[in-house]
Amino acid sequence: MDERLSRIEASIRDLDRRLQALERGDRFTGAAALEEPDEPVAPLVRRETATEAITLTGRTLVALGGAYLLRALSDSHVLPLPAGVALAFAYAALWLAAADRDGGCTRSTSASFHALVTGLVAFPLVWEATARFAILDTLISATALTAATLGMIAVAVHRRIQTIAWLALSLALPTTIALIASTGAPLPYTVCLVVFGVATLWVGYAWNWTWLRWPAALFADVAVSALAVRASGTDASAVVEPPLQVVAIQMLLLNGYLGSVAIRTIVRARDVIVFEVVQTAAALAVGFGGAVYVAQRSGSGVAALALLNLAFGIACYAVAFFFVRERPRNFSFYSTLALVLLITSGRLLLSPLWLTLAFDALAIACTWTAARIGRVALMGHAAMYLAAAGVASNLWSSSAQALVGPAVSTWTPIEGPASVTLAVLAVCWWWPTTGRDTLRPHEWAPRVMIAVLLVAAAAGWMVSVATPLLAGEPGQGADSGVIATIRTAALAIAAVALGRFGRDARFRESLWLVYPLLAAGGLKLLVEDFPQSKPATLFLALALYGGALIIAPRLTHRRA
Repeated sequence: MDERLSRIEASIRDLDRRLQALERGDRFTGAAALEEPDEPVAPLVRRETATEAITLTGRTLVALGGAYLLRALSDSHVLPLPAGVALAFAYAALWLAAADRDGGCTRSTSASFHALVTGLVAFPLVWEATARFAILDTLISATALTAATLGMIAVAVHRRIQTIAWLALSLALPTTIALIASTGAPLPYTVCLVVFGVATLWVGYAWNWTWLRWPAALFADVAVSALAVRASGTDASAVVEPPLQVVAIQMLLLNGYLGSVAIRTIVRARDVIVFEVVQTAAALAVGFGGAVYVAQRSGSGVAALALLNLAFGIACYAVAFFFVRERPRNFSFYSTLALVLLITSGRLLLSPLWLTLAFDALAIACTWTAARIGRVALMGHAAMYLAAAGVASNLWSSSAQALVGPAVSTWTPIEGPASVTLAVLAVCWWWPTTGRDTLRPHEWAPRVMIAVLLVAAAAGWMVSVATPLLAGEPGQGADSGVIATIRTAALAIAAVALGRFGRDARFRESLWLVYPLLAAGGLKLLVEDFPQSKPATLFLALALYGGALIIAPRLTHRRA
């Protein structure tokens, strides 16, 4: 019984191999079939030869001739124009169905030629029916354009033929721009471009067709930017589009891309990629930045946008710490996104005083968190918040006046919020950070940035305090030579202080600033002190700078 079953199984396998070989067009004997391994045969993808490609080209021309026949019947009024347009769309749909059929039969080249007929019929037809014949209004034509594009992309995805997707995109994008130019109604067609961008993004996620999303995103960004400019002209008559609808499209772009990125990186737990970083920055600039621009020009909605942006920034920090903390790339992406959102939102919502205090508090929070969890990126956030606080409090402008401003103009004193930011700079620089001995050189960049900001602010503060006491009030007959000597003294003190603190391993970044600061002091002597100082003040400046040249390098070498 077992022997009979074995013979039956062998006969069935032999018959199966013969049938598969016949499908491939092979000719062999039964003995040769028995020698083949007992493994399933993979389906073969049929590749068209050059002769068949020429045949497909001829078939495509015949198909296009059919479309022109419909056009001729419509022009001669044999068919009413709306009926001719409807038949042409149905004709294009039939060829798309043929493309899907051939793709299922592994005839990818034939399917691509069928899809080409669909595109060459459908997209020019949408433009002509809208711009020339005025049969379709802008909303219906935008819907038809979207349906044709997404239909071709759906067939491409269904049959795994990337060429069809490229055909759809290469025809849809210029058709959309042509419709915007010819109709003067950019709103519905800009929505089409945003939909194309998000759709190709997800096609890239699903099938790794990564290059499709770049041109689609570029066209969407440019169109939304142009829409913002068009909707916020300086002349009232130039404001063609309703601001509320423009802002809605800008939010569609922003939320479409950011939502897609969030789903992929949070829900699907994937690392962020280059396109997502680039397009997120573009979507923020074009979407949120453009929305704020339009709202400001229209005079309403800025506070609501800023509050929404603030909430989204806080949510990004929450995502970074609670959902993607174990993925360094995603943590940096979401935390940096939160940094940008909070800075931009704060500038729209808060007065300079409260904005300075808020940024100072965020800088301390980032420094404390970086020391606690060992995230170097958060020290970079602290540095950026401190830089933004200095801008809001006028610390940097006041320091620049004190260090390089002319004696004949009035200086803004470093006091109030500016002095608070200076104190926070010192605290963040002094704060111990865990794991410093294991940091790589580029990871010291945030500490170096904080040290540079502290040196600039502290030197400016010393000059602004000493100048009224020793040289007189700037703008009221102050002695420029004495001011030059005070500045040289401030730079010399800063260089020696950096060398002294650099002896401690906690402040090793200070050593990197000693020689650049000494070089700046030497250049300043040549540019300012020698032309403006008197012999007595020049003697003092040279003595102070020379002493710094002697002491600071020695402190540096001791540390080394």
